[in-house]
Amino acid sequence: MNFDPFNELGGGSALRFDEGQQDDYCLPVASHSPETERLDYIHEVYKYHAGNVPEEVADILNDGTTTKILDVGCGTGKWALEMISAFPNIHITGVDLAHPPITVFPPNFAFHIHDVTKGQEYENDTFDVVHVRDIHAGMPDYHAMLTECVRVLRPGGYLLVKEIEWIPRLLDGGDAKARFPAICSDSFRDALSERSLDPMVGVNLKSYIDNVTALKDIQYSRHLVPMTPWSDDPILHYTGQMTRLAMAILGGTMRIMLLDHGESDPDGRYSAGIEELKDLSGQPIWVFGSIIAKKEGEMSSASDHLIENGDREESE
Repeated sequence: MNFDPFNELGGGSALRFDEGQQDDYCLPVASHSPETERLDYIHEVYKYHAGNVPEEVADILNDGTTTKILDVGCGTGKWALEMISAFPNIHITGVDLAHPPITVFPPNFAFHIHDVTKGQEYENDTFDVVHVRDIHAGMPDYHAMLTECVRVLRPGGYLLVKEIEWIPRLLDGGDAKARFPAICSDSFRDALSERSLDPMVGVNLKSYIDNVTALKDIQYSRHLVPMTPWSDDPILHYTGQMTRLAMAILGGTMRIMLLDHGESDPDGRYSAGIEELKDLSGQPIWVFGSIIAKKEGEMSSASDHLIENGDREESE
C-alpha cells in the first residue's frame, strides 16, 4: 500500500490518508523515516526501564505452549520481533494503521492493517496477552480501546499497557518550564485536546485502568527516564541519549499538526528545543506509566491450552 505520512489537504490539517481513507492519528506512519528511528529509540527506553514483558508473563511464555499475543499499535514491529526471538513458541498478531518497515515477517508474526478506534476485529477470549504502548495520540476514546482489549483477552490473560506523560520535569526540583521553555510548551498537548484526544492519558493511566471492568491483580508503576545523557549510570546514560535522539526527531514530526493548531513558528520552536536538549543541567527527566493486569477468571492449563490451539489451527 502506498502511504503518504502527511497529507496537507484541507489547509494543512495533520491527517494521514491511505487510498482515500483518512484517520486522525497525528504523527507520521512508522514505516516513514525518521519516524521509524524515533519509535525504535523510544522502544529502547521502554525495554531498558521496564523490560519487554514482566517476569510473570515471561514465565508463561517460556512454558512450551503456543501463546497468542495481540500487539495493538505495533509501530515498527521491533517489540514483536524481539519477543519472537526471545520466546519462539509465541504467535504475535500486530495491528496498526500502516504497514511496519518489515520486508519479511517471521511465520509466527501476522500483521493486519486495522483502525482500533473502531474496535477489535477478533472474537472474545482470543489472546493470552494484549500489549498496548503509546497509542493515546490516536485514541479519541481510550477507555473504549482498553475495554475492547480486555474483551479479546482470555480469562486469566495479561493486559500490558505503557503510556508517556507529556510533562517534562527536572530531577533537582527546579522549574522545567523556565529552563526549557520550548520543550515544555503546552502547544502539543493543546493540539491533541483540540482533536478530542486526551494528552493526559499517561498521567491518568491508573484511573483509566481502574474503570475497565473484568480486570484483577492490577499493578501500576511509574518510570523516570533521563531526557538527556546526564547520568553517570551506563543504563541511564544510554536511555538519556536515546530520549534526546527521539525528541530531536519528534519536533519535526509535530510540525504540521502544530501549524494546523495555529502555532506561527513551529520550526523556530523546534530549533530552540534542539538547543535546550544540549543542556544537561537540572537533570531533565520524563515519565511513563506501566500497567500489568489480569483478566478475571483462570487461564487454562498447559494441556488444555495445547488442545485448544490445535483445534483452532485445524478449524482455520
